[in-house]
Amino acid sequence: MSEITNNTYHDKVVISLIQFSVAWAVVAMAVGVYIAAELIWPSIDFGQFWLSFGRLRPLHTNGIIFGFGVSALMATAFYSVQRTSHVPLFAPKLAWFCCYTWQILVLSGGISLLAGWTSSKEYAELEWPFDIAIAVIRICFGIVFFGSIATRKIKQIYIQLVLWRTHHRCRHGAHR
Repeated sequence: MSEITNNTYHDKVVISLIQFSVAWAVVAMAVGVYIAAELIWPSIDFGQFWLSFGRLRPLHTNGIIFGFGVSALMATAFYSVQRTSHVPLFAPKLAWFCCYTWQILVLSGGISLLAGWTSSKEYAELEWPFDIAIAVIRICFGIVFFGSIATRKIKQIYIQLVLWRTHHRCRHGAHR
């Protein structure tokens, strides 16, 4: 079995997803701080309907869940499937498609929430066109993820090996 070098993995898409995840976290948490301030100072919205608590709270929750959370989960999945399968990503252009279309979806979904276009269901506020786009991106993600597993060069995937080594060293006094 030949070892694969790190420069053959597709880590740029992983780094990009991490950067987007951090950016969405900052933006969504800033919106959370602003709406918390609105609870103390209700007039801070300056009479602007799009700055009201009812418009910003769904923006905050969707930004955290979809922007921060899902971007981080995609990055983690793309990183770990390459390392555990010992192959680069299957269809790397499709991985980039997932990365960028997801960010466009989060941005356009946020704009639609500020505009008041919502299904009014808690944590499922986005309207049906966004649901279809989410399904398409998830299918593309699945193709990349499961395609990487299907094209692996090794027969078995060993994930616990690192954990066993750490446990083994601790039992024999190497880490105290």
